[in-house]
Amino acid sequence: MTIRNILLNLTTLDMKNEYILYAHKDFNFPLPNGRWSKRVGAKTRYGSLWLQLELPRWLKEDRIDVFWGTQHLLPLMMPKVIKAVLNVHDLVHYVFPKTMKMLNFIINKLIIPPSIRRADAIAAISGWTLNDVRTYLKPVNKIMRVTHLGVGKQFYPRDAIAARQKIKHLYNSDDPYLLTVGTFEPRKNVVGIFRAFSLIAHQIPHHLVLVGQKGWKNDNVLEEIQRSNLIHRIHMPGYVEDELLPEMYSAADAFIFPSLYEGFGLPPLEAMACALPVVASNVSCLPEITGDAALLVNPQDPRDIANGILRIIREPALRQRLIEKGLKQAANFTWEKTAKQMLDIFNTFDSHTSYFEVNK
Repeated sequence: MTIRNILLNLTTLDMKNEYILYAHKDFNFPLPNGRWSKRVGAKTRYGSLWLQLELPRWLKEDRIDVFWGTQHLLPLMMPKVIKAVLNVHDLVHYVFPKTMKMLNFIINKLIIPPSIRRADAIAAISGWTLNDVRTYLKPVNKIMRVTHLGVGKQFYPRDAIAARQKIKHLYNSDDPYLLTVGTFEPRKNVVGIFRAFSLIAHQIPHHLVLVGQKGWKNDNVLEEIQRSNLIHRIHMPGYVEDELLPEMYSAADAFIFPSLYEGFGLPPLEAMACALPVVASNVSCLPEITGDAALLVNPQDPRDIANGILRIIREPALRQRLIEKGLKQAANFTWEKTAKQMLDIFNTFDSHTSYFEVNK
């Protein structure tokens, strides 16, 4: 969804360059005019192998000038004459390697360093991530820019009662709820959220809604939740369609995001755009992204997380202030702005640009 939003804005912003969209498997994207085309299909089963083994030949055949690697990695065997722009979303494999799937860890560890060396330009999605790149990989002679992500236009405040009706099948309760959104993986700190909720559940009427795909390395926390006497107040609807997320945000009383590490952290901004006050981590990029519009807490301390939640529930003036600041903060991040920043990088080189998406 991130790259799709940038591309959609590029279709209206860029009237000069030609774009070829490369992909391991076919995908749905509206080509706006004759300057846009796509090339899909591969002999190799896995996207990562296609990227390294087949794509370089395609790039040579199409005689492209600039290649945009959207997901950390570049095809290392592509012709040296091609300029390479590399998006870096995070360096979790350096900072929190134990939180990753083993296969993803190995791929990132092997391919990201030479991709950084091959890149002519690096676009990091936050200043924090760019600092991580400089700290761990020490690139030299590169164009290095921060290209923040954007908040989709579908995220705006909904009427809470109407929103409840739309999500009734996901949260069938009349009680208020606290919300978090993210894949169930260790760095999202679901265990910290659950333990913070456990500390204050007897003081508040709220339920806890955990939205996100199952993820990995989460068996212990899921077992802890299942054994808890609070299980009847904890809801895990799994993945929620993008069109229902604004309703999920709008019907909640607070958004909880004590992540241990993020390259950007989009859900807090989406929550803010829906007028939902946010409790977020005081580490990694989250202070940069949320500014003074969130209540920042120590993600390693469930009591600090719990106190942040209680403050938002019990202090109306603080709640209203966070809502107002959050709406302004979220408005600073748009996909049009991201696309303009990427286009500026492309235009430091010449002529037509390519894009790839690995579909596994």
